[in-house]
Amino acid sequence: MIIRQETEQDFPLIDDFIKTSFETAQHYDGTEQDYVIKLRGGNTYIPELALVMTDEKNGDKLIGHIMLTKVSIKGVTTMPKNTFDILLLAAVAIDVDHRNKGLGSTLIREALARSKQEGYAAVILAGDPRYYERFGFVSAGKFNIKNKQNIPDENVLVYEIVSGILDGIEGTVDFSA
Repeated sequence: MIIRQETEQDFPLIDDFIKTSFETAQHYDGTEQDYVIKLRGGNTYIPELALVMTDEKNGDKLIGHIMLTKVSIKGVTTMPKNTFDILLLAAVAIDVDHRNKGLGSTLIREALARSKQEGYAAVILAGDPRYYERFGFVSAGKFNIKNKQNIPDENVLVYEIVSGILDGIEGTVDFSA
């Protein structure tokens, strides 16, 4: 397996891959690939943190994708401009034939390590706490971080790359791209 930065040539393949991957996922609404396309096209896109996993034994077949982009917590009265910038972990997709083999975990850990290397302090996501808590994600409600989409607190999770960085940070995140 190889984990590398996505390239523009990968985009059509990634978009189809995400659509197909999520069709068999436990949580699926059919717009996951559209969300990734919107994030990629916006000014919050960080190419270095948009990663693909390929199987070099099988003609570099795409078997995984993850993307982190910038997002702001707004209404943070303790910060200049009342905002605090963190990362948003968007869709994690793994090929159906490669699930339950630890590849999603490998991708997430690699993305978090690269986020730390790039100097980012925290990550937020909307997802299943039973899955993401193993990586150190906790409820954003612990920090009084809300979201504009009214996603339940238990499904909005944060990870402090820099320990204690979210202490005193309260506000609202908008997950829309």
